[in-house]
Amino acid sequence: MGTGTGAGALVNGELVHGLLHPEMGHIFIRKHPDDLFPGICPYHHDCLEGLASGKALEKRYLIKGQELTDESAWQLEAYYLVQGIMNYILTLSPELIILGGGVSKQSILLEYIREYVVKMLNVYINSNKILNNINSYIINPSLGDNAGIMGALALGLKVIGVNK
Repeated sequence: MGTGTGAGALVNGELVHGLLHPEMGHIFIRKHPDDLFPGICPYHHDCLEGLASGKALEKRYLIKGQELTDESAWQLEAYYLVQGIMNYILTLSPELIILGGGVSKQSILLEYIREYVVKMLNVYINSNKILNNINSYIINPSLGDNAGIMGALALGLKVIGVNK
């Protein structure tokens, strides 16, 4: 969650890949009834990326996300991101969700996301890992800002046969 809104899924240590790479940031979500912001995605306008990416935050509030202190803005951000996360939980049934990127650095956002995921699941998925351990189910990357470059390095090593 940063300039754009990207996501990936690992199954048995392998990235999910089909016809093209998955565009998990461009899923359609419900707009908040009070939200008049049209979204910034040039293709879908109000998809997840169009409403919740770092660029969308900046265009919506006319300041960078790291400067945003309005709690209601972070609640709206969580409202949108949780819809995406809910879709991933219900479709992929992940064992762990790692939220990285500049937007995810806002600790209040992670708190809202965790709270809203439990609320929106409404015990539909009755998993102790989610319901009673949400703080260890939805986390930030342990590598911090190095997660992207380390992941790219790991993929590159795998491609050339160094890391099988």
